[in-house]
Amino acid sequence: MFFKRISYLFKQKQSVFKDIKLCSSSVVINNIEELEQKLLKVAIVGVPNVGKSTVINHLMDRKVCPTSSKVHTTRKRATAIFTEGDTQVVFLDTPGLVNIKEYNKYKLERSFVKDPNASLQNADIVGVIHDVSNQYTKDRLDLKVIKLLEKHVKKPSFLVLNKIDMLKSKRKLLDITRLLTENKIRGEEIPDKGDFEMNEDSRGWPNFQDIFMVSALTGDGLEDVRNYLLEQAKPGKWLYDAEVWSDQPPETIILNTVKAKFMDFLNEELPYVLVPEMELFEVDVNGVIKTIVNVRCPSVRKAQLIAGANDGRLKNITAAVQKDLQQTFQNFVRISIYLHALPNK
Repeated sequence: MFFKRISYLFKQKQSVFKDIKLCSSSVVINNIEELEQKLLKVAIVGVPNVGKSTVINHLMDRKVCPTSSKVHTTRKRATAIFTEGDTQVVFLDTPGLVNIKEYNKYKLERSFVKDPNASLQNADIVGVIHDVSNQYTKDRLDLKVIKLLEKHVKKPSFLVLNKIDMLKSKRKLLDITRLLTENKIRGEEIPDKGDFEMNEDSRGWPNFQDIFMVSALTGDGLEDVRNYLLEQAKPGKWLYDAEVWSDQPPETIILNTVKAKFMDFLNEELPYVLVPEMELFEVDVNGVIKTIVNVRCPSVRKAQLIAGANDGRLKNITAAVQKDLQQTFQNFVRISIYLHALPNK
């Protein structure tokens, strides 16, 4: 299948499950610490809106990172934790890499400058997510990504080509891969070059250890990425208990999800000025969550615009938030969202 990672061009690796002790459904392990634990910390980086959070969500089989169709949904570094058998993979999701112009335009937090570099310092391996559907940037890595990799050149890295479902030509995808890697993988030239030639204005990174071709929207190809990361884990004590899947408190996850859904439903820069605030958060004995979120709006007029006729848009937003949160917490969530306009000056 074409979604298999491009390293099929080289020798087949050994089974990903070698030396990994998996817990079968027929075996009950009372104390996971009795096993030799394995750990891998993965920094996921890329420019805004390439699908970093969506990739992580698919790898986790849980909607841990809020996503939207707009840029800068992820505002700060967040950690997602995937544990399988004796292996724990910790994903360090980072805000999209930005320049000074973008930093000022969107009034971004300092986290957009500090978090990507901090994540790479703490990571064992770096995953670069690249959007191959963008006609302007698909055949070159962003200079900010390259500079970050150069600063941490000793860290192993892998490339994830996302949104390949948007490309019809397999040959074009292979050419893009050659450009993004300077036609190298693991320090060796990618074979069967044919009449391919590098563009003078192309920018790539020749030190990727592996390359994957995926669609974060459909999940195609991401099982290969998950298995690869499990294979890369080394003996080490877990950072989190097995049942923990995020370092964010549930209240923060809820507020970020609300913010992300407003980004999906509202145009232009309006959702960036909305401020969701938690009024109520309760969890019953069955794990059912009841929550109330107030959203501060710049004016009464904009609050009315957001709510829509007969509060129709707000009802749709609330339903979408509830659906996402139920995928996140894997339990029923009852949420109410209220708009509050700031008083006029």
